[in-house]
Amino acid sequence: MTMGAIYPRRKAKLQPMSGIYVHIPFCVQACTYCDFHFTTRLSDRNAMVKALIGELRAQMPNWSEHTFRTLYFGGGTPSLLTPSELAEIAKVAHEEGQWELNEWTVEANPEDLNPNTLAALKEAGINRLSIGVQSFQPEVLQWMNRIRGNCNAKQAVEWAAEAGFEHLSLDLIYGVPVGDHRRWEDDLETACNLPVDHLSCYILTAEPKTAYGHQLRIGTLSAPPDERVLDEYATLCDKTKKAGFEHYEVSSFAKPGGRSKHNSAYWDGTPYLGIGPGAHSFLDGCRWWNARSNARYMKSAEKGDFTTQRDSELLDANDRFNEALITGLRRVEGVDPKALLKHTGLDIQSQSKLAALLADGRCEWVNGRLRIPEAHWPLADAITLELIK
Repeated sequence: MTMGAIYPRRKAKLQPMSGIYVHIPFCVQACTYCDFHFTTRLSDRNAMVKALIGELRAQMPNWSEHTFRTLYFGGGTPSLLTPSELAEIAKVAHEEGQWELNEWTVEANPEDLNPNTLAALKEAGINRLSIGVQSFQPEVLQWMNRIRGNCNAKQAVEWAAEAGFEHLSLDLIYGVPVGDHRRWEDDLETACNLPVDHLSCYILTAEPKTAYGHQLRIGTLSAPPDERVLDEYATLCDKTKKAGFEHYEVSSFAKPGGRSKHNSAYWDGTPYLGIGPGAHSFLDGCRWWNARSNARYMKSAEKGDFTTQRDSELLDANDRFNEALITGLRRVEGVDPKALLKHTGLDIQSQSKLAALLADGRCEWVNGRLRIPEAHWPLADAITLELIK
């Protein structure tokens, strides 16, 4: 059954297009490097599903002038919910809003995927899976505290392809402090030979409140040298290009037609609605976010008032300018200075440090747009900081 059989595409009557993100805040255990909001208290799962549905019903009337085209379940670990629970949440979103759905993504761990589960996910209407492989190397997975058990990640991906999902994406991490010198090349070779049309490849960062951050602080582990991380990045760019992937965003690689529509909308400044604890939303120059607390979130759901646990900010011209640079300079298309001037009233070409960035090759003009060359993308955040107001 196709996605359209359950969620028929309605003729778009309203603009602009928007997306919905649903945060599923559950994990079986904490990964060494992760600082996303989650809990290992799986007994709250049913109450959380009800709370997510409650927030959807409360929020959707505020989006009556928007047509949604992407739905994304992230986490945490969305695949810890059953396919029927995921479908129940999506059904409410569909019933309460105006839709022209063309992409429904669910993040999943390989160990949660088997032929029966995959068939049920496909039947529910999901057309894109983002599979959190991170690495194929046992030593690395053990350090990451990733549960894999008897699961073979390659087998899970092949099952997903056989189930007929329209798009499959893999998450991989490089710049890790364990494993031999061939670890990253082996991971890439394995990934590029699997039936996927998208890769999300992230440089490992040491967040302060993670086990990895603690290991670095007390000296039981050392971060890999920058030279090695940059070598791994160069290997990533080379191998993915040879395998037919386009490097379209700092961490994102896609075969033709495989770009993430939901994430691309974030980078375009498209309005989005975030549902769940810790989720962010953006609409009409205002950003708001839910508390990173399951208890507060579910208590608000019981009261039928989600505003008490929510914070917000109104973006001024400088904020909009900075955000456009932060998201735009991460993409191969870069930033359109004319559109930026029209949107914010601020001219990127008047930035005092731009000339130096252009002179040393850290920025370039391509078809009238400002962008960071691929070779310098690992330093994109630092380069962007020199341009923001």
